[in-house]
This record gives sequence, C-alpha cells and structure tokens, in this order.
Amino acid sequence: MIVYKYGYGSNNVESPDISPFVVKLETWLRMSGLPYETRTGNYAKMPKRKLPVVSIDGQLIADSSFIIEELQRRHPEALNDGHLSALENAQSVAFRALFESDLYFVLLYLRWGVDSNMAIYRPLLIDYAQRCKPDIPRHVVPLIAPIALALARRRMVRQAWEQGIGRHTYDEIVHIGLLGWRAVAELLDDRIYLLGDVPSTLDATGFAWVHSVLVHPFESPIRAYIAREKRLVAYHNRIWERWWMRHE
Repeated sequence: MIVYKYGYGSNNVESPDISPFVVKLETWLRMSGLPYETRTGNYAKMPKRKLPVVSIDGQLIADSSFIIEELQRRHPEALNDGHLSALENAQSVAFRALFESDLYFVLLYLRWGVDSNMAIYRPLLIDYAQRCKPDIPRHVVPLIAPIALALARRRMVRQAWEQGIGRHTYDEIVHIGLLGWRAVAELLDDRIYLLGDVPSTLDATGFAWVHSVLVHPFESPIRAYIAREKRLVAYHNRIWERWWMRHE
C-alpha cells in the first residue's frame, strides 16, 4: 500500500506531514499495524484534488475517512470502533465533525490568512512544489512561487470565506477555535484516549489535530492554549511515543 502525501520539508520540526488529514491516516495505519510506504503526491493529479490518497492493488482511494473505512472492511483486525457504545459512537461522529470542519478551517485561516504565519508557510509550500513536480527544474520553482502562492493563498482564504469561518474577524476566529479546543480538552479529561482507556478511530483524528497545532510552527492564541493545556499535551505525547517514536 502506498500513501501519497504532502510531506514536511523542514528539518527543524519533527512531523510526518503538513496536513492533519495525512497525519490522521498515517497515525491510524500505525495504530492498526498495517504496513505502508509513502511518496510525495501531486494533489492536482489525484482524485478529488486532495491528499492523502492511497494506492491499493492499483486502485486509488481518496479522502482519509473513506480510506480508513475501506481498510477496515479489508482488514477486520485493524483499529475500529466495535468496542464503543452507541453514545460513544455518537460522540465520535460529533467530535470528528468538529475537528474536520470548524477546527480545520480555523487552522486553515490561521496559516493562510495571517501574514506572519504565511511567511513561515511559504518555504514549506515551495519545498512541496519542488518535490511533487520533479519535471520542473528546482531552481525555477522559487521564481514562479510568488505568483503561484498568491493565487493559492487567495483560493484558500476564499474557501474559508465560503465555509463561513473566514467571514469573521481574527479575534472571532480565535474565539471559535478556543471554544472547540476547550470542548476537546473536557471530553478527554483525565482519560488516556478521547473515549476511554482503549483507542478508537477518533484518536487518529484527535492526535492529528493536536499535533498540527502544537508542533507545526504557526503562532496563534490557540497554539498557546494547547501548549498550556497539560491534558492535551500529555495526550499528544502518549500517542506520539507509542505509535511514532517506537516505529521509526
């Protein structure tokens, strides 16, 4: 199985990918014990024009959630939610929606819509462009990057506007994000995983979002909140140490 991803170009940050959706999928694969290899993917040539995408027996499957569902069907032994109660399943669906909708678009806006963070993001995006388009000489990419990134930034901020988050002021966006993250911290409370002592698929998502805010170098009051919230930091470190550090 091949996972096509963006990657993370900085040597100063220990992270598998710049996208929380890729981190989610890779974490779930590691929690499930399913072997895989990774390659840089050109998102523009992929189904749905997004990553991650996996190749299984020559078939391309897009979207992290649909990939996980397909792999759960093929591998009954993989991490699944069969141990959850009806209430816990409902919580899983609701909090996954929180992560992948409001908290995702808050994250997106804080990267693309804030000048200081965009300055940090720019070299990572250029690095990805150089890796995903090897047919273009590496020295050419930085030359065309200013125009390409300006267009990409406009498109991403427009996505946040169309979703709704981007229509708010910066302070309002931060407020929405903090409300969501406080709910996550209260759900976790003093438990090992988000829904108890046994991991579920929600933990692949939860870890990915905590990781993407806490570890990736984009400053915001939300990042500061998570760094101070000992429950979320400990949760991140538990999963990182168990399924990432021990598998390197």
